[in-house]
Amino acid sequence: MRQAWMCSFVSKWCTIPPGQSSRFVLAATEHLELELAKLEARRHALEDALAIEQAAVSDQPHPLLELEFQDEDKKDLDELPGERTQSNTPEIKTEDASEEPASNPSDALGTLYIARGGVARFFGPSGGSESLLLGTNQESSPSISKFDRLPELDASYLPDEIIRCCDCFPLTANLPTSSIQASIESFLPPIERAVGLCNTFLEHLSWMFHIVSRQEIVGRIIPSVYKQNGLPYGPHQLALMLVVLGIGALVDLNLEPYNLEAQHYYRLARAAMALQSVLTQPSIVTVKALHLMSIYNGMSGKESNLEQSYALLNLAGQVATRIGIHVDPLMWKFEGRELYERRVYFWNLLSATLWQSLVTGRPPAILSNYIDCKIPTAEEENTYQQGEVPLGFGIWGFRASIECLLPVVRATLGTQPPDYEKVLELDKKIRQFATPPLTFDSHPSDDRTAHSMRNFVRSHYQDLMLLYLHRSFFLQAMTDYPANPLLSPYSKSVTTGYQSACCVLEDTRTQFMKKPLLTSRVWRIWSFAFAAAVVVGTVAMRGLHLNLNPPAIEQMQMTCRLFRKAATTNSRAAKALVCFQTD
Repeated sequence: MRQAWMCSFVSKWCTIPPGQSSRFVLAATEHLELELAKLEARRHALEDALAIEQAAVSDQPHPLLELEFQDEDKKDLDELPGERTQSNTPEIKTEDASEEPASNPSDALGTLYIARGGVARFFGPSGGSESLLLGTNQESSPSISKFDRLPELDASYLPDEIIRCCDCFPLTANLPTSSIQASIESFLPPIERAVGLCNTFLEHLSWMFHIVSRQEIVGRIIPSVYKQNGLPYGPHQLALMLVVLGIGALVDLNLEPYNLEAQHYYRLARAAMALQSVLTQPSIVTVKALHLMSIYNGMSGKESNLEQSYALLNLAGQVATRIGIHVDPLMWKFEGRELYERRVYFWNLLSATLWQSLVTGRPPAILSNYIDCKIPTAEEENTYQQGEVPLGFGIWGFRASIECLLPVVRATLGTQPPDYEKVLELDKKIRQFATPPLTFDSHPSDDRTAHSMRNFVRSHYQDLMLLYLHRSFFLQAMTDYPANPLLSPYSKSVTTGYQSACCVLEDTRTQFMKKPLLTSRVWRIWSFAFAAAVVVGTVAMRGLHLNLNPPAIEQMQMTCRLFRKAATTNSRAAKALVCFQTD
């Protein structure tokens, strides 16, 4: 089949001019395809007959049927002289694994799951951890099945038109906008509660992303919606505020995880989004609202919502390029705070799409070839971050995205594997990229959540990039060189992948001890931790003889204890625990 397809490909794209010669070539191609099919069928019949005869006299395969013989035979055929003729046809190269060992790790392009009814999900080469979680049996552990019984909001108290709008999203409801918007606003909390939830949102999640500033949400949007400043606003500004309230309720540590108050605000946000077309009337507020809705679905506690999370972030990226967020706002004459905030948001959106690509193995929504947005200056950051919650990364993170993270995505998601020397060069570049200093409040004893979580994510950011860069080569070495992966061409990936995974898990354990309630509610922390645990678990099962430090068995035991504790709250941790639990 492969040869037949290749012949068809070559005959289709040859540059032989039309006429008698091309007709002869086509006729010869068809004849060769028929002969090849006959020979293959004959060979298979002979192999089957030989296997049957051999089975009658021995339980060992016949030497002619051994894989090594077939590979050697194929090599001899590939080296037959006179196969190539001079023509304008592009030369199709086949690479021998013995000559280019670095080509092996990316031979598999990913995993495709097709459920009953044809529903499909694809996870690319870097998304192996996600595919493992997808395949976990929901009924195999009570810790997983309980997340299918999370409290579900009974929305019967909402008017029918709001429910209809909610169900319409992401499409637009063909209903009167002003009356439904007023109806949505009648279900808002008191302004004091709204401001409190926004502050909780900023304090507990600013380390992870910077989508809206306090100046924007508390200083402009809330006063507009609550009719305190007389400024106009639209349905998507209302939706943005509502989804911030929903996420704020999810990380309000005084409330139960996945509480009904959060679901209430999210339903209202969906209804408000449906009052204005996402596709034909978008703004930067639309993009931010979609981005935040993606985060809400990721933190909702339901694994079934993760695909919505991925889809909403991709939609946000596509809408962003439609309205030119990837182009520097100075081009559109923006200035001052608005110029700064647009730049900051674009780089946060890009970082989110890149990390989602690494986690899922799917292409990013924003293509790097078209990025023309400048990174904010240190002066701008110092000026406009006054009075704001501390950023998780800031301009350091934006530079890391363009100089390190983006090349990692290209290297790991390409259909062709990178040359291993280039991987090692990228490894060196990541290590040389300056790590920002860990910072503390003016009173270190006052362990402010924003500072604590920022230090946590900064402490192992480079290790995460190294982990995803080396993971496929690590697995290839462990598979192809089980006796001693350190003697493989990818020995550097074995040690780096393992050490980076251990650092990610160690930092996660430490932070879970400091902030267990918040850490257990953030799904992305546990996606990264599970990716690291797969590497450590592989060494624990197959590489104990390597004597890597720290010891893999001890690391895996501590990892199981960590995930067991987090599994009471986090569905990601619960599903991961089933994958590698040993007792």
